[in-house]
Amino acid sequence: MKKNDYLFAVASVRALENSLLKQSDLEQLINAEDYNRAVSILTEKGYEISSTDYSSALDNELEKTWEYVSKAAPESEALKAFVVKNDFQNLKAILKAEVMSYNAEDYFVKPCVIEPEKLFKAVSERKFDELPSFIGEAAKNALDLITTTGNGQLCDAVADTAALCAISDFLKAENDELLCEYADTFVAVTDIKTAYRAVKTGKNRAFIERSLAPCNKLNLTDMVNAADSGMEDFCEFLSSGFSDYRAELEKSSSAFEKYCDDKLLQIIKKAKMTAFGVSPLAAYFVAKETEIKCLRIILSGKLSFVSGEIIRERMRELYV
Repeated sequence: MKKNDYLFAVASVRALENSLLKQSDLEQLINAEDYNRAVSILTEKGYEISSTDYSSALDNELEKTWEYVSKAAPESEALKAFVVKNDFQNLKAILKAEVMSYNAEDYFVKPCVIEPEKLFKAVSERKFDELPSFIGEAAKNALDLITTTGNGQLCDAVADTAALCAISDFLKAENDELLCEYADTFVAVTDIKTAYRAVKTGKNRAFIERSLAPCNKLNLTDMVNAADSGMEDFCEFLSSGFSDYRAELEKSSSAFEKYCDDKLLQIIKKAKMTAFGVSPLAAYFVAKETEIKCLRIILSGKLSFVSGEIIRERMRELYV
C-alpha cells in the first residue's frame, strides 16, 4: 500500500489516542487504597476487569487492539513485527513440550501472526515448509537442537535470535524511516540485554555468539569479546557509545529494563508528527501495549501489597 492509503486509518487512530491513559491516571491507580479500588477506577476508564483475574482481561484488551490495527492495514508487513515475538514464544512452548511431556497449548500466547494450532501441527508433523519463511527454518533448527541435546536454554537462544531477525525484517519491509530506526534500536537494546544476562549467568562465548542477532548499531565482535571477559569489560564496552545504558545498568537490572523500554517508546512517539504511512498505527499498538504493561505492574503490586514508591520506580513512560 502507498503511504496515503493509511490516511483514514491514521485519522481513526488519532481519535483512539484520546482514550489512552495518562500519567495522572496511573498515579491515581497507584494511590488507590487497594486492588479492588484500582480495579474500580479502571472500570470507570473503560476496562473490563473482574475482581480476581486481571491478567486475562489485559490480554483480551491487547488482542482487541491488535485486531483493530491489523484490520486497518491488512497488507502491512511492518505491523507484524509487534506481535511476531509471540509466535516464537509459542514455538518455544511447542518445542519444550516435545521433550518435557506437557501440554503446549496451555502456554500459547496471542496476538500472533500464525495461529498457534497451525504452528503446533506443522512442528508436530515436521512440515516446516508449510510455515512462513521467517519461522520455518528456525523451528527446524531449534527442534533438532533440543531433541539431540536437551538444552532448553540454547534452544531458546536460537528461537529468540530468529525472532529478532524477523522483527527487524518486518519493520524494514515498508522502508518507513521511523520504523527502520525503531528496528535498529530494538535489536541493539535486545542484544545488549541478552549479553548482560549471559555475563550475569556465566554463559560461555559460544552461547553468547549464538544468542545475538545482527545489528547495525553494535560491533558484535567487540561486545562478545567484552561479555566473554566478564562484567567489568562488558560495562567498559558500553561506555563507548552506550554510556547511558551503562549508567542504568549500574543502578539496577530493573532500571536498565525500564530505560530500554522508554528509549524505544521515545522513538515511536515521533509517529505523532506524521499522518502518513503505517507508523502511527504501529505507535498506537505500542502505546496500548506499554499502557497494559504498566497496568500489570500496578495491579500485581496492589495484590502483593507493594508500596506505591516501588511501583512508581517500575512504571514505563507513556505515549501520551
